[in-house]
Amino acid sequence: MKTGIPRKVVIFLMICAVLSAHIFAAASYGDTADSASGRANMNIVVPAALQTGDKVGIVAPARRADDPERLRMTVEFLTGKGFEVVVADNIDYGTELNLGGGSERIRADAFNALARDPEIKAIFCLRGGYASMHLLPLLDYAALRQNRPIFVGFSDITAMHTAILQEAGLVTFHGPMLSSNFGQEESFDLLFDMLMNPKADFPLENIDGTKFFMRNLGIAEGVVVGGNMTLISSLMGTEYEPDFKDKILFIEELDEAPYRLHRYLWQLKLAGKLDEVAAVLIGDILPLEGDDLENYYLAVFEALKDVKAPILYNVRAGHGRNPFTIPLGARVRIDGNRITVTQRVVGAADEIAY
Repeated sequence: MKTGIPRKVVIFLMICAVLSAHIFAAASYGDTADSASGRANMNIVVPAALQTGDKVGIVAPARRADDPERLRMTVEFLTGKGFEVVVADNIDYGTELNLGGGSERIRADAFNALARDPEIKAIFCLRGGYASMHLLPLLDYAALRQNRPIFVGFSDITAMHTAILQEAGLVTFHGPMLSSNFGQEESFDLLFDMLMNPKADFPLENIDGTKFFMRNLGIAEGVVVGGNMTLISSLMGTEYEPDFKDKILFIEELDEAPYRLHRYLWQLKLAGKLDEVAAVLIGDILPLEGDDLENYYLAVFEALKDVKAPILYNVRAGHGRNPFTIPLGARVRIDGNRITVTQRVVGAADEIAY
């Protein structure tokens, strides 16, 4: 006579085990399936203003800290500004091209440990690189929305900026990175003024004093989104795809051939996204060595030829020297060749309609 467990009971237990594992993973790594469905009703929140004496973190989500001396100098830089500095765990992880060896979990765990610590008031990226988008399913968006740390970086970090805005509704900062922009004092002075002195109705301006140039003169207002063009294109069709509807789209790029920029923008065009934007800001476009910058603008403007919304270029934000900081997720107003941030980007208690 057989006395084993009935087949139906075994199947039921297996299903329970799978569901339990999924729930555990969501709790541990910030699975945001629920937030995705409620995203349309999410309001934007901003971090607290940074203060002298605050605890801040350094992370390397896109490329490991492979220069101990440069890392030491960046710690000294932040300490000299009066902050208590925490370097993320395993910041010198050694996987090739951020592939294999559990690299995604190593980097996500390091970031989440800072995001989950309410004493960490700002998280600064050391550098850009490759594979930040691999972390997106593992980031703790609930902790980011609850603790609201300042988050600063650009280039490959665009993937994280986009996902954090989509999933946590938190304003982040497309600004200088500790290693990549080390020594560019004007850029960091502007960044820390923005982070430490709450204000609204302030201009975004090129640090070198040059004016923005215009195509399609007009007035527009909306939330600013975007960053590096390669990363924006890479996120299309994913659950982290940027929301372009009535947004101010900011783009910048480094070392991509003109035809690639043209292709990325045409992808947005064919998807109908360029018809949705309220305006376009064209940041630093740095050409490949020996290439003519004029060819890059020719490619960009050809792809944008049907856009009726205001377009501003010569926006010195991105990979150029001394970039100014753009608060992603903040509401801005474009009037002619002027850009004004119309809300507080730190220190505001109220939530802002998305």
